Amino acid sequence: MSPDHLSSAESHLAVESAGAEFALEGATSGGLPPHFDPRAEVRPPPSPLLAILLVLFLGLLAAGGAVAYLALDEDSQVLAGLARSVGIRTDKDGEKPPTIPVPPVEPVEYLDVPAETAQAINAKVPFTKDPVPAAAPFRLALPAADQARAVDCLASAAWYEAGDRALDQAPVVQVVLNRLRHPAFPKSVCGVVYQGSNRSTGCQFSFTCDGSLRRRIPSAAAWERARAMARSALAGSVYAPVGWATHFHTDWVVPNWSSSVDKVAAVNTHLFFRWRGATGKPGAFRGTHQGSEPITPMLATLSPAHRPGSETEVPEVALDLPPVSIEPEPPTAPPPSVAVPEAMLRGNQLRAADAAENLFVLQIKPDQFAGTLALVGLEMCKQAPKGCTVVGFTGTPGRVLSNGLGRTSWPDRQPDFYYFVDRSRAREIALWNCETLPRPDKKQCMPPGFRGEG
Repeated sequence: MSPDHLSSAESHLAVESAGAEFALEGATSGGLPPHFDPRAEVRPPPSPLLAILLVLFLGLLAAGGAVAYLALDEDSQVLAGLARSVGIRTDKDGEKPPTIPVPPVEPVEYLDVPAETAQAINAKVPFTKDPVPAAAPFRLALPAADQARAVDCLASAAWYEAGDRALDQAPVVQVVLNRLRHPAFPKSVCGVVYQGSNRSTGCQFSFTCDGSLRRRIPSAAAWERARAMARSALAGSVYAPVGWATHFHTDWVVPNWSSSVDKVAAVNTHLFFRWRGATGKPGAFRGTHQGSEPITPMLATLSPAHRPGSETEVPEVALDLPPVSIEPEPPTAPPPSVAVPEAMLRGNQLRAADAAENLFVLQIKPDQFAGTLALVGLEMCKQAPKGCTVVGFTGTPGRVLSNGLGRTSWPDRQPDFYYFVDRSRAREIALWNCETLPRPDKKQCMPPGFRGEG
């Protein structure tokens, strides 16, 4: 029988005989036996214990591979990494991690409907039932000039989008920083805030392309409060209720993107949204700051850091600032002594009153329909024998001053509603700040630099 037809037992005996002969002849002659084949692999017979250990080891490898496979199916890379570290490969090894789709950022357009219709539409949109985890802290440390530009760009978004109230500013600031970390948006604070501002339509934040930066200037105190809010956010403060929201709008408009996002929070008149699916999950927000901030010339009036030549100048940076409170602010003045029926106020708050001047200052109810304010003014001034003025603010009211002849001014910020009547002159007027309380008739909007008449 040829060697090719030996049984396994015979093969084993043949190998053992060859090994024994090699051992004997090698020991006596010191050389290789003539019939030795160097290609033959000589192994000792396996022991039962070694076989058992081998079976157990292979079983553990198979179990580890199954765990790694399940881990990959559930988007967890931890167990898969452990499996690979001990030599276990899965069928997904070598593949690139799945990429998160980046939705296009389109110019914003609004449904052409009255404010009350928009509010009704927005009220019917349910809040998401999925968890809304808080965003991770964002900390920015740049050279002084770049840091100052980042602070002022963020402060401009806070004040122009939310007014002079910390509770309204904080969620807007959070949206800006969320956008910076998302792949769909620029990688600087100023780039996010002023994206599209070079176009008359298509800007992401309306104040950057509608002329607000020319028409509305915050007081020095209000601007410093907005900058303090910006510094706090860039030092790691987080406004948790809006989570990873990347979009917001006031409740009296309906933007073109509203049907493609999930509503996650409402803060006064602002509604906040995030993208659906993986695009809006925390894993999508892994972008980092580009390392510098561009100069934004349209902000130069408010910010020395954005004026020509500031690339080489180091603006003063405030240090050791107290934390910014975003809790609802208490009244800045004691309640007025003038009694006004609650029904007459229609949910608004009377924050100051001067009976001698017939001057009333209101804090406007967050969900107040703008047209209702004219009725409030009419009723409050119904019995006034001479000039009567009602001034309303969204958020904490600014100061309203009278010159004693009925003419009023507001040194802190422009009001959001103004009503004046003087029946002795058959004079009656109602105006709104259409940046915050839009009106269908532009003639009802306060002109830039408006001051009350007397």
